[in-house]
Amino acid sequence: KIQCCPVPTSIFSNHTAFDEYFYTDYTTHMDDYISQWEKLDLHFNGILTGYLGSPTQIDIVKKFIERFKSEDTTIVVDPVMGDDGLLYSAYSKELSQKMCSLIPYADILTPNLTEACILTDTEYKRDMSADELLTICKTLCKMGPKKIVISGLERGSNLENFIYEDGKEPQVILEHKVGPFRSGTGDVFSTIIAADAVNK
Repeated sequence: KIQCCPVPTSIFSNHTAFDEYFYTDYTTHMDDYISQWEKLDLHFNGILTGYLGSPTQIDIVKKFIERFKSEDTTIVVDPVMGDDGLLYSAYSKELSQKMCSLIPYADILTPNLTEACILTDTEYKRDMSADELLTICKTLCKMGPKKIVISGLERGSNLENFIYEDGKEPQVILEHKVGPFRSGTGDVFSTIIAADAVNK
């Protein structure tokens, strides 16, 4: 029961795990698009960020948050950058460094393990211990967000989500993995987190 109001940043024919894809950058239209919402004086209970394809888009999103955030607005940042220890093919190291500037705006941060390692300059390894994950989360909290979910950790035939809130003991949700890898599940996951945060 959440009304979603999307701001397009990029349009893909298919996800980038395919050998080929068609890609349209929407950056030049974003300011005009958002200015209409300013004229309408819209207000939002939550703001969720996802894939951002350029430094300019990251700056636009920061301005968007500054303009539309109120005391009752929850900001969820999903720093979509890579997986399996590697940046996505459409991403660059410079762009991943720019993503760090968006992290202080987040109330909740939902990186996968690759993204958490990139943001904290931590060497990636698939089998991180709970203590290592806790260290990463505490480092991320120092950057701004007070709630962290490191998603999609592979634990044999299970998937783990490592949950940390500043000043509290971490929690782990472990579920059996069903089927093969599916691109886009991280986007669905962060959307559920954002909707739940808004509903509380």
